[in-house]
Amino acid sequence: MDTGKPSREDYAMGSIRFTLLMFSMAACLPLFFLGPIAYGNGLSLGEALLGALLGNLVVVILLSLNGKYGVKYRKGFGPQAKKIFGKYYKIPVFLRGLVGALWYGVEAFNGALAIVIIALFTIGYSGQDIVSKAYYYLPVALAIYIALIIAFFKKGVRGIGKAAELAGPALFLYFAWLALWISKQPTQPTSISLGVGITSAAFLTYLAVQTNWWATVAVNISDLSKGAKDWKTVWIGAVVGLLGGQLVGTYLGYKLALQTGHVLPHEIILNAAPGTIPILLGLLFAFLAPWTTDLSANLPALSDLIEEVFSIDKKKAAVIAGLSGFLLAPWYLLENAQSIVNYVTSFASSYGVLLGPILGVMLAYEYIHAKTDSILPIIGLFTGIAVSYAASYIIGDYTTLSFLRVPVPFPGPLSWFIGIASSFLLVGLGPRLQLLTAGSSQANEMPMMPRTQQEQR
Repeated sequence: MDTGKPSREDYAMGSIRFTLLMFSMAACLPLFFLGPIAYGNGLSLGEALLGALLGNLVVVILLSLNGKYGVKYRKGFGPQAKKIFGKYYKIPVFLRGLVGALWYGVEAFNGALAIVIIALFTIGYSGQDIVSKAYYYLPVALAIYIALIIAFFKKGVRGIGKAAELAGPALFLYFAWLALWISKQPTQPTSISLGVGITSAAFLTYLAVQTNWWATVAVNISDLSKGAKDWKTVWIGAVVGLLGGQLVGTYLGYKLALQTGHVLPHEIILNAAPGTIPILLGLLFAFLAPWTTDLSANLPALSDLIEEVFSIDKKKAAVIAGLSGFLLAPWYLLENAQSIVNYVTSFASSYGVLLGPILGVMLAYEYIHAKTDSILPIIGLFTGIAVSYAASYIIGDYTTLSFLRVPVPFPGPLSWFIGIASSFLLVGLGPRLQLLTAGSSQANEMPMMPRTQQEQR
């Protein structure tokens, strides 16, 4: 029967659109931190790229494996969590949504700032005068940013895919121009690090940082993969768009830190870009990068939280999630805004302790066929958090953040790996251990029979 509604195949994303989605998601402003982080810790450019390759390859594999659910059932993270965690599903949805909310505030702040800078540059302002004056117009720019966010996001995965299709080529063009511009700049051979070695603590920590970068979306990838044409499309998009984007971004960030001393595109564009067109192209990137990342990575998780935890209609949840940017972006705390952004960025190395165990439980359910009609999945989640927290503290892989002037230790990047492994093993092997225990118990409780009766049986 024809209902007049388009079928799934009418708007399912093919490999090109899904690759653009993954690339536009990866092309965020904090991406440029990865190169300087490697450079600051003594890694050579080759070691930085190797860390980006290995770290993100792990994410791509786990993300794509978890994305099978979205393609198979055409449902997102909320239903997937409900199927796995049962009546406790709101807990993982809340934890993932919390991380999305924090990043939404950071990206919306940067995106709104880019809008103001573009406007001020267009009417004749230049240099540091732009940045200092830009903060006063942030509320208006944030309203524009959020309005554009909602216009696409309320259409669901189709709107996200359309935004990526429009923005992806512009983001790629800026990456291409930046690579060409860097290739023409003089090198500084005396400043290039000789490396730290791939078995060093510095390299392993950097590897974990690269892995944690998009470990967020590996949890709720079904929010996006439900719009992919097939599972192959998810793999292609993740490998080419996400892994490729991380490699390019790491290379550009490293070279920019080495040759210009700047990190953020805002600074590079205003101080080093030659000519009006490259500056405008760069400023457009500074807006599109956080905008597309919010659409594809941060808002879906935040919308899931609002929809599932507070039982709000999907479309209303999408609008509420978008509007929440007014509270999450620290534009109203101008004197402390940048420190708040830096604080959230520092927290990025710690939230793996929450997301790793969630992903471990989900993968165990999908690929080991663990029984989840019990309390075991939620036990696996909290056990994974506890194990990764304890292990990180024991090996010294933790940072200390201050809350209300009280220092609180937070696990470092390695906690993501520990959390996945521990929750995966517990949930995956738990039912089998229960069966073995039950079988052993039944054998012990079996009454003894005469030898002749046993032989007859």
